[in-house]
Amino acid sequence: MDVSLLGRGITIVIRMFIAAFGVLIAAIGAVGLIGYLNLTISGYTLYEYWHFIILRPELYFFAGGLLLTALSFLPIPRKMKNKNQSGSVE
Repeated sequence: MDVSLLGRGITIVIRMFIAAFGVLIAAIGAVGLIGYLNLTISGYTLYEYWHFIILRPELYFFAGGLLLTALSFLPIPRKMKNKNQSGSVE
C-alpha cells in the first residue's frame, strides 16, 4: 500500500471525526438556545433575550460547533513534489 494513500485515509478519518464532533457540539448548543426561547413567551423581548443569551455557554457551543464543522470541510493545500518529466538535469 502506498504511504501517501495511507496518510490520506488517516486524514479523511480525522476530518470526519472533527466534523461529527462539531455537529454534536452545535446540536447541544442549539437545543439550549431553543429551550431558552421560552423566555420570550414569559415576557422577554428579543433584545432582552439576546442580552441574556450572550452570557450563556450554549451560544458558544453552537458557534464553536458550526466553526469546527465548517473547518473540517475546508480543503488542505498539499505540496506537490517537483518532478522533472524530461529526465534532463538542470
